[in-house]
Amino acid sequence: MLKKFVSVLAVAAAVTLFSAPAPAFADGPKTPEEAAVCKSLLASLLPGLGSTAIEAVCAIQEDAAR
Repeated sequence: MLKKFVSVLAVAAAVTLFSAPAPAFADGPKTPEEAAVCKSLLASLLPGLGSTAIEAVCAIQEDAAR
């Protein structure tokens, strides 16, 4: 369990470091890759949350400037 948790945190850190200058989860995921990490983290950390709630929280956010 600890190895899985550390692996998920490492992936999240990598996505955050190598993505846009703003933190990946500050305004919600902007790319499908960020959404996948979001879903993975929430499913691992909060297994009772439910898939519908996870999908809603991790929905890809459109850029408001477009």
